[in-house]
Amino acid sequence: MSGPSIDPKRTLELVEVAPALKATGALKAGTRRYSLASVMEVEMRMNGLRWTALLITLWLPATLASAQWDASTDEGAYTGATTAPAPPPAPPDQMISDPAYPVAQETGKTKAWQPVGFTWSLNIGVPIVLDVPRDVVRPGADIFFFGAADFGFFVIGGDFGLQWNPIDLNNLTGFSGRRPLSRIYLSVPEVRFQVPDLKVALPYISFAFDISFWNFAETGISCGYWYCSQVSVYRFTPGFHGKAGVALEIKNSGVHIDLGFKYSFTAKGNFFAQSGWWLEPYVGVLVRRRD
Repeated sequence: MSGPSIDPKRTLELVEVAPALKATGALKAGTRRYSLASVMEVEMRMNGLRWTALLITLWLPATLASAQWDASTDEGAYTGATTAPAPPPAPPDQMISDPAYPVAQETGKTKAWQPVGFTWSLNIGVPIVLDVPRDVVRPGADIFFFGAADFGFFVIGGDFGLQWNPIDLNNLTGFSGRRPLSRIYLSVPEVRFQVPDLKVALPYISFAFDISFWNFAETGISCGYWYCSQVSVYRFTPGFHGKAGVALEIKNSGVHIDLGFKYSFTAKGNFFAQSGWWLEPYVGVLVRRRD
């Protein structure tokens, strides 16, 4: 930065004034010995003081502002715009509750345990008894109803049914005619596992314990208060069965065509001389409600 400048006009005035002062004797003897250079040096110092004062005047406010900024930006201080304080809550009689929005459901995942529904079916099957003479024990008919609580992949319920198998006595020596081997049964509990997420098909397997009552041409006399009558005698046997099938839905209606096989076992119980097995294909209507 260059030093203070010398005003030529001011210097000329000093040169012109000096002879006048000497002529009038206004200048003292000590003062006369100052040369023109000394007067110019004093003027330069005066100008330097003026510039210094101007610079101090400009520098001091900037220094104070910078110090205040540094103090406000210490560690942990927030220099951004401040937010206005939250308004006080409205009185209870003026409060407006937020609208209830439906909870977004997670898509793409299906839980094994879903809200309970109801499933029922009505079926007719053809029981074919195994390990017996086919010309004596003929294929028969089985009508059963199934009802259960439906939890999605897991179903629990029971069966109730009536079963008949014709026995052809004409093929036995010393016997003639044909009589039915009948059975009344209750299957509880029946546990079913299924795959409910397919578009059309509903495959499943199930297992159940059977409480069966059998009759074959056995009758008894039952008497009431006024009269007696002949009744069929049914005898108990325990057993179990398993099913495997698929239900085909009709146009997203919840109504299915039910196709499957049932494999059943019966112990001797109070009726048979030995345990037995039979296989039963069946068809029916299955209705599944998930509302």
